[in-house]
Amino acid sequence: MRSVRAAYPIIALAGLAALLIVLVTVVRLISARAGFLVERPIVFLFWMAGLLIAAAVFAWVIRRSMRRDASRSSVLVMTVTVLALASPLALMLLQHPAR
Repeated sequence: MRSVRAAYPIIALAGLAALLIVLVTVVRLISARAGFLVERPIVFLFWMAGLLIAAAVFAWVIRRSMRRDASRSSVLVMTVTVLALASPLALMLLQHPAR
């Protein structure tokens, strides 16, 4: 049970990402009839709102997880979560738009 509890942040991250992808797909299907000029801003605004809500929920899960179980396994799983989040961001920063 303790190892599962330490993995709550990464499980929550995967669940939030899957939920956001499903919801954006539904919004895209609903707004597709309105045309491209209407669909694009609606989907963008939905993505931004969803990412902000997901970040808040994820921060809450991390804070709760660290308060509840601050053991070595929890710090290790938290490090894996941070690396999973940081690796795509680091790859985006490596790209140079002028090349």
